[in-house]
Amino acid sequence: MTWAHTSVGRSISRTGVFLKKQIWIWPILAVVLLTIIGLGVRHAIVTTMEEGLRSELQTLLDVETSMLETWFHDQRSTAESLANGVDLRKLVYELLEKTQPDSVEQPKDGKSIADIRSQLDKNLAPALSAHDFIRFLIADKSKRIIAATSRELIGQQDIPEYDSFISRALAGETCVSTPFPSSVALKDENGRLRTGVPTMYVCAPIRDESFQVVGALGLRIRPEQEFTRILQLGRVGTTGETYAFNKDGLFVSNSRFDDQLILLGLLPDQENSHSILQLSVRDPGGDMTQGFRPMKLRRELPLTRMAADAIAGNAGNDVSGYRNFGGVKAVGAWRWLPGTNMGVATEIDYSEAFRPLAILEWTFWGLFTLLALSAIAIFVFTLLLARSRREAQKAAIEAQQIGQYKLEQKLGAGGMGVVYKAQHAMLRRPTAVKMLDIDKVNAGALERFEREVQITSQLNNPNTVAIYDFGRTPEGVFYYAMEYLDGIDLQTLVDRYGPQSPARAIHILQQVCGSLYEAHSLGLVHRDIKPANIMLNRRGGQPDVVKVLDFGLVKSLDDQHRAGATQNASLTGTPLYMSPEA
Repeated sequence: MTWAHTSVGRSISRTGVFLKKQIWIWPILAVVLLTIIGLGVRHAIVTTMEEGLRSELQTLLDVETSMLETWFHDQRSTAESLANGVDLRKLVYELLEKTQPDSVEQPKDGKSIADIRSQLDKNLAPALSAHDFIRFLIADKSKRIIAATSRELIGQQDIPEYDSFISRALAGETCVSTPFPSSVALKDENGRLRTGVPTMYVCAPIRDESFQVVGALGLRIRPEQEFTRILQLGRVGTTGETYAFNKDGLFVSNSRFDDQLILLGLLPDQENSHSILQLSVRDPGGDMTQGFRPMKLRRELPLTRMAADAIAGNAGNDVSGYRNFGGVKAVGAWRWLPGTNMGVATEIDYSEAFRPLAILEWTFWGLFTLLALSAIAIFVFTLLLARSRREAQKAAIEAQQIGQYKLEQKLGAGGMGVVYKAQHAMLRRPTAVKMLDIDKVNAGALERFEREVQITSQLNNPNTVAIYDFGRTPEGVFYYAMEYLDGIDLQTLVDRYGPQSPARAIHILQQVCGSLYEAHSLGLVHRDIKPANIMLNRRGGQPDVVKVLDFGLVKSLDDQHRAGATQNASLTGTPLYMSPEA
């Protein structure tokens, strides 16, 4: 067998014929194909963009944290240098000696406690000015403040806000604290004295000659200066920013969008209102920029997914999108800095990060919509064209004119065709014209119709109906002309007159067998022999001249591939007259 003879070959061939004839299917196939390609391309683009965005966010976060760590290192180095200065240590030793609980203040070398503290102020003043430190404090091993720029702190012990960094310094570690609200009156950015001003400290241990920690030196830093400025350098586009937050999810740096946050109600509408120590990184549950407002207090809302993961001590990134503190879908990268007990995050709005993809999707869906509309238009046009064509075909039949044949009367109808008695316009010869039923015209019916004509025209036996002509009208009506038979079919004969004599039955069957013998000699099997397809006629004065009709279901034994019009697995023929094995 050749490939064309296989079932696959026949299926592909029939599919090709169908696609050629059904033009309207092409736009639909194009829409489906474009959808598949578009989804595949979109997936590839999204994957590439996500990888690029993830790399960009992670790189920016790495740069920011590296800059912060360098700044922290510089602050720690400066504090350690000052804490271990010879003059400072000497003054601290004297102060510690005079401030012991059981000691009595006695001027030594003319120095009182006030004198020592005054000398400490003078000793540290140049360093404070040179390194942008605002104030200082010195604590002994019991965490009691023994000297400070803010005199109201002197004598206080175990101050909660200072406990974390003083304890670490007394344990021998130089550290930088997380920004916190001051408990003493300090000047804010406008020069006004008030409590609650954001502040942070770098704290270093003070050691004696035996390298034992005897106290701690704390130097105050204004977080809105270098600390916040370093973080605000990490911005991407118009919505991106880098910020820091503490273990409670509270901002410890300023956001670059404080004005917008005031409009959203996330910050109080006050002069110089800032996000540092005011805004919490919590998920409102919806996009507040689109008018959403949560029904819970801010402190009752859960942390954003980013903040919760960072506070748990993890580092990560997310480019699939999550809600930020304003409820806007964002992408970002984050990291927890255990040395300073704070987290750092870099975020940008999802819509801005994937704006190129949105433009591409708008373009794709625009083209897709146009193609879909075109497909619908072509489909509708095809339906209208088919409808008008059917109406034209019916009009042609109603006009009683098919090609060169004038129709006279309807003789009968079969499974797929209608037979009319007609006359040739020129020859005036009575003719039977068989036409495809207009409502049943399809590729399969047309193929069977053509095969019936082609096969019947090959047969020359006088007992086989003769074919005169085959064609199609301008309106698309397929027809073929055959000899007109004015007799009676065998089915009607038996129904009307009952069983026939053996001699007449033998005479009829001999003629039927003669017709079928010729067909079998050519490798053709009729497959629908029944009384209704056997006509008895009078020809040249001879009665009972048989004509075998309807070769539309013929099967070719030599050309199996031509049987595609009637599948081997389908029921073919008239059941009451089929052989048992069929």
